Amino acid sequence: MERKFKFTKADTAAVKGIAIIFLILYHGFSIKSRLYGYPVSFWPLSEAKAMAVCRVMVQCVGIFAFLSVYGLTLSMKAQYHEYEFTGHEATLFVLKRYVKLVLSFTLPFLFCMGVTYLTHTSRYSDGFPINLINAGMDFLGLGHLFGTQMQINTWWYLSLEILLIFFMPFLVRFYKRYGWLMVFMFLLIGSFMLEKHVHLTKYLLVAPLAVCFADQNVLERLREFHIVKNAVLNKLLKFILSTGALYVLCKMFNTQWGIDHFEFALNGVIPVLIVYWSYEFVIGIPGIRQILQFIGKHSANIFYIHTFIRAVWLRDPTYSLGHAAVIWLFILVVSLALSILLGVVQKIIRFDKFSAWISNSIISWADRTL
Repeated sequence: MERKFKFTKADTAAVKGIAIIFLILYHGFSIKSRLYGYPVSFWPLSEAKAMAVCRVMVQCVGIFAFLSVYGLTLSMKAQYHEYEFTGHEATLFVLKRYVKLVLSFTLPFLFCMGVTYLTHTSRYSDGFPINLINAGMDFLGLGHLFGTQMQINTWWYLSLEILLIFFMPFLVRFYKRYGWLMVFMFLLIGSFMLEKHVHLTKYLLVAPLAVCFADQNVLERLREFHIVKNAVLNKLLKFILSTGALYVLCKMFNTQWGIDHFEFALNGVIPVLIVYWSYEFVIGIPGIRQILQFIGKHSANIFYIHTFIRAVWLRDPTYSLGHAAVIWLFILVVSLALSILLGVVQKIIRFDKFSAWISNSIISWADRTL
């Protein structure tokens, strides 16, 4: 049966726009030290209340991870019938996605490295030979994974993205065999055996959830689901129930007790619930949808660049603006402007064509050799 709704690439971009809003709020205002001593107003909220809200915005990481695995699952589903593939095919799939990730990071990486060099704000401090290795590890997205010194800590997410890419063939194979049981297996292992406070492990529950949601169209089914027949009342009930659940989970996340006992589960469930809530109630609103899609289109570059703006290159001008909303808008606008500029440069130098040539060359070599 053809479904009324479909979670499209445009929807994904819009949700990424929401995640970027969360990202800047979390990095900018979640703790007092991130204000760098400047008096920042959070009116009409108190500072304590605003920071508590911003701390929950760290769930942007889980949102990005969920959307990545969701898209990778759909790619594998379209490419391999019933997720049947050889080891060689799985290797090429992983390699192609990894190369694509590194190439998409190339221009932002070169830009950030160039500006830090010109402004003498580089954070590498181990001497030229080791700094060269540190830069190479950052460029390949492996800095956090191997613990080398990073130019900016925000780039740790690339290591998580790489981990998820390499896990994909195993995830979908395990899903094919065990279905939703895979989620509970991850939950048990993650809750009791993994190091929950480590960035690379504490968000892993979103991975099996994303595979299940993508393969079984769960987001679409949830949106089509009716509690009652009346459309307006149904929407209201779904809003009350989902918002209430999200509120309770976020309140739990903001307590030490919740983190001590349920951090792994909360880091999996909250991002998925936010994605559903956004899909159901927010990204369909005309005007707002287009704005979020535009931000989402530039989400990767904003992710790579924004911390340099607020914490390295323009820290004093940023936090001297006084009000959190103005500071947030300044970081977003400057990041967007730089992303647009990088997009123009990308077109001028025909980087997409160059990237395609590099990617095809690597994949062709791997296909012949591995």
